[in-house]
Amino acid sequence: MKIIASFFIWLELLGLGVWIGGMVILGAVVAPTVFNAVKPVEMAGDAMSLVFHRFNGEWVFVCIGLVVLGFVGKWLTAPPQGMRMRIEAALIIVLVLSGLYIGAILGPRMQTLRQITLTDRSNGMAVAEFDHKHKRSVQLFSVNILLGLAVLWMNSRPSSGSNRKET
Repeated sequence: MKIIASFFIWLELLGLGVWIGGMVILGAVVAPTVFNAVKPVEMAGDAMSLVFHRFNGEWVFVCIGLVVLGFVGKWLTAPPQGMRMRIEAALIIVLVLSGLYIGAILGPRMQTLRQITLTDRSNGMAVAEFDHKHKRSVQLFSVNILLGLAVLWMNSRPSSGSNRKET
C-alpha cells in the first residue's frame, strides 16, 4: 500500500510541477521575450495567443487530471491526515476550478475578442472587454501559481502518520 500511496503522491506532484512550472515559464520568460522581440505587437499577440491556447486548452487539462487522480488516490491510500488533507483539498479545488475557468471559458472568449479587435480596431467595447478579460487571466494565473506553490510546499513538509521522514 505504501508504494501505491507514493505513486499517487508522485502523480499529484508531477501534475502540479508541470502546471505551475508552465505558468511561471510562460508568464516570466516566454511572454516578455516574445513581446520584446517580435514586432509588430500584433504578431507577438498572435504567437502568445497560440501558446496560451495550447497550454490552457490542452496541457492544463492533462495536469488537472494528474493532480486530481493523484490527490484522490493519496486520500484513499494514505493514512488520515486530518485538517492538513482538508486544507490541501480546498486549495486543489480552487486551483482546479480556476484552471477550468481559464481553459474552458476565459481563454476561448479572449481568443474571440482578440479576433474581433484585429478585424475591427474601432470596436471599443471588444477592446475594453479583452483588456478586462486579460487582466482577469493574469490575476487568476497569479492566484493559481500561489495556490500551486502552497500545495507543493504542503507536500514537501513531513506530517505525522506519513511515510516521509524528517531530514
